[in-house]
Amino acid sequence: SAAVNEQEGIELPIIMYHSILKSAKVQTKYIVTPEQFETDLKWIKDNGYTSIFMSDLISYVYDGTPLPEKPIIITFDDGYYNNLVYMYPLLVKYDMKAVVSIVGSYSEIFSNSKDLNPAYAHLTWENIKEMSESGYVEFQNHSYEMHSTEVRKGCKIKAHESYDSYKKVFCADVMKTQLLLTEKCAITPDTFTYPYGYICDESEELLKELGFKATLSCYEKLNYITRDKNCLYSLKRFNRDSTLSTERFMSKIK
Repeated sequence: SAAVNEQEGIELPIIMYHSILKSAKVQTKYIVTPEQFETDLKWIKDNGYTSIFMSDLISYVYDGTPLPEKPIIITFDDGYYNNLVYMYPLLVKYDMKAVVSIVGSYSEIFSNSKDLNPAYAHLTWENIKEMSESGYVEFQNHSYEMHSTEVRKGCKIKAHESYDSYKKVFCADVMKTQLLLTEKCAITPDTFTYPYGYICDESEELLKELGFKATLSCYEKLNYITRDKNCLYSLKRFNRDSTLSTERFMSKIK
């Protein structure tokens, strides 16, 4: 019964995608074809799952807003322009939802350059606004320019960095994307997606202080959702490795 479930929690698989490209030549662990994505969506539907947004999940934990029987979250990291070209029409076709986490500096660059090549471009503010208003896509924060391993590991504190200097740099970066999305697209993310999955205790605490209600990691495991707000931090996700068939990949989440 629902009462028992509420105490025990519910299982929630989250899938992590990045790029969708037509050419099978470029298939990697992080790039799937439109056909693969469509096969995945069919499988998800045929197996009784309902895709939800992060905001639906947060509402369940915070306010008890009911979730569908078998919830699943489909996430896309980095905000590639090919998400609009290939992913978005398939979401509409199957009436499903996805969560896209954007890197603010990338969207800024391509909003200015207007060079929209699906192979490498990122979503512009206009694209983001259009997809968000459709009701099929929710946008979240994937840092402004910490999607790199050159300066530090993603947005992780450096070995000899003082907490105060880290706090300043990290909060400024996160809030830059937050403000850009608010100003340009009327979107205020409530979830932070860790670049490369690099997490530290300091970043988790600071994100809570900044008002983020959830964070997404890259650990591969099912999530167990209770009404405890802490269960929304460091949520785990299965990376969709395109070298696997849909059946083979989905066997991980069952």
